[in-house]
Order: sequence, then structure tokens, then C-alpha cells
Amino acid sequence: MAILFKKVTRLSDLSDKNSPKKTYPQITYQYSSSATLNEIAKEISSNAGVSEGETISVLKDFRTLLKKLLLTGRTVNIDGLGYFFLAAQSKGTDLPEDFTAADIRGLRICFRADSEIRLSTSTSTRTDGLVLKDVDRINAEKPDGDGGGGEGEGEDPSV
Repeated sequence: MAILFKKVTRLSDLSDKNSPKKTYPQITYQYSSSATLNEIAKEISSNAGVSEGETISVLKDFRTLLKKLLLTGRTVNIDGLGYFFLAAQSKGTDLPEDFTAADIRGLRICFRADSEIRLSTSTSTRTDGLVLKDVDRINAEKPDGDGGGGEGEGEDPSV
């Protein structure tokens, strides 16, 4: 399993415009596609011994119920997976007494992974096959220079 990243340079302290710039990794999904509901259902159904159709139905019901529970002001904690919660977005106001519900411009669903599935770059995770690959280095080493790269193209982009 490979995690692709690219390097980005930004201020080390975003609140201080005079802070020094540092280079940080940013995970990229440019060379991969999202897993679909059907792919996930197929994998679960083959592991759990239930039909793919039943699995799709349960996953869709979970999605509907998750949204419903979040909109009632509850968090959703799935043991072994993590918890879902809402975060509000706004431009903010100068004074707390000036802030009203009308200042909230949107809601987003956030997820915090349970410790059982959190990923790390520790030795144990790397021995399980985790490889971090620098996209810039992959692209620079590609002989035809087309900017492509990544797994599945007949090359070993381990960097």
C-alpha cells in the first residue's frame, strides 16, 4: 500500500506572517480514484457472507441515519471506526454579543478515527507494507517526463 504525497512550502505559523517558511507533506489523491459504494459493498459482502444488494442497502441506510442524527445535534460514535460530528463555518464577528445564528454560513461533517484504525508511520505500520512516495520525485524520475506516474503503470515508483 502506497501513500502519495507532495511537498508544499508555507509559513510555519499561519497566524504570523513573519514566521519562517517550512516544507511540509501534503497527501495527494491525484493519481488514484475514490472507492465507490459498490466496491465497498462488494468487498463487505464477500467477507460477511451477505448479498451485495443487502450490503448496499445497509450502507445507504447508515448514510441517511448518520445525517439525520447529526442534524438533531448528536454525535455518532461507531466503535472501532470513529465518531462523526458537525462543525459550523462562519466569517466570525468582532464581538461575541454580535454573533447570531444567521452568521453561520455552513455546516460540515467531520470525522475522528478511532485509535484502532488510525494510521501512523511507526515501524509496525511500515512492516505491514505502508510506503510513503514523493510525487515530485516520481515525476522527476519518469523518463518520458509526461508528469504521470504512480502505481499501476508498469513502474516501481518507490521513493
